[in-house]
Amino acid sequence: MKTRRNDPCPCGSGKKYKHCCLNPASAVNDELKQLLAGQEFNSIEEVQAMVNQFMQQRNQKPQDDYQGLSSEQVHRMLNFPLDSPWFFSFPEVLSTEPDAPILTLIQWIADATDEKGLKATAKGNLPQKLCRYAALDYWKELPDDDIHHRMSVNKEEDFIDLHVTRIIMELAGFLRKTKGRFFLTRKYHQLVDQVGNVALYPKIFDTFCREFNWGYWDRYPEIPFIQQSFLFTLYLLRQHGDDWNPPEFYTDAFLKAFPMVVDEVEPLPYMTAEDEIRHCYSLRALEKFLQFMGLAKIEKIPSGKPFSHDYRIKKRPLLNEVVRFSV
Repeated sequence: MKTRRNDPCPCGSGKKYKHCCLNPASAVNDELKQLLAGQEFNSIEEVQAMVNQFMQQRNQKPQDDYQGLSSEQVHRMLNFPLDSPWFFSFPEVLSTEPDAPILTLIQWIADATDEKGLKATAKGNLPQKLCRYAALDYWKELPDDDIHHRMSVNKEEDFIDLHVTRIIMELAGFLRKTKGRFFLTRKYHQLVDQVGNVALYPKIFDTFCREFNWGYWDRYPEIPFIQQSFLFTLYLLRQHGDDWNPPEFYTDAFLKAFPMVVDEVEPLPYMTAEDEIRHCYSLRALEKFLQFMGLAKIEKIPSGKPFSHDYRIKKRPLLNEVVRFSV
């Protein structure tokens, strides 16, 4: 079947065909032309064999744009992130106790849910009292000038992190709602009571990455590629997270590797497509993924500006427990 312009490039780079091998000026075509120049072949099969060998070698060659990863490795990251154990693996049970914001909120829900269940609101959400107390506890470590301290929590959607946690628990099969009440499932009790959070966290992580829609809790365009490339984001943090870096460091690296993602959005009257991607990636991948899942620490940088979102980010030890790279 013919490869279309917007299809993934068959070379495995992870880029669209029109941004890779379709371009006649691309490095791939130039190298291939040089390889075939002056060669004599007895059959089309010989030509194809040489081309296949060339592409295999090139796909396994480290690329600067990919932080030293090869096209093949990035292809596996994007398309088979949890099914390529020879490159990267995710232990089903961690060796140390995990600590993450999402686990804190899971515990709030679990503690409030007894054998009789937790009564849901008329709209089927968590009760207001739980949401308010959990929010006060969750935000208490934030600076006094943080906007969250001025937020009024009257319903579950007002505390979006708790709302997402409840959805993740349901998607993972740990929480169910029956006859107007929430119940912790047998699956949850068997996992937590017998093993603990060291086994719970990997299931939550898998659900967050594979089943939950990252675009659910913001107003940016869908841009599913940001979620699809979650493993590349983890690799960036693994490579550079020992030092504090601004979010621009990671957005630059992301766009250098995948410039074609800019084509996924339309520019706004007040923002270019690239700036929109940068803001969206910073929010979804760095704050709402790395920080929420306890893989990175984010520190706000005082700027003197009201509602400023300047910050820096650094990896936490949990990252090395959750994913193991063999690259």
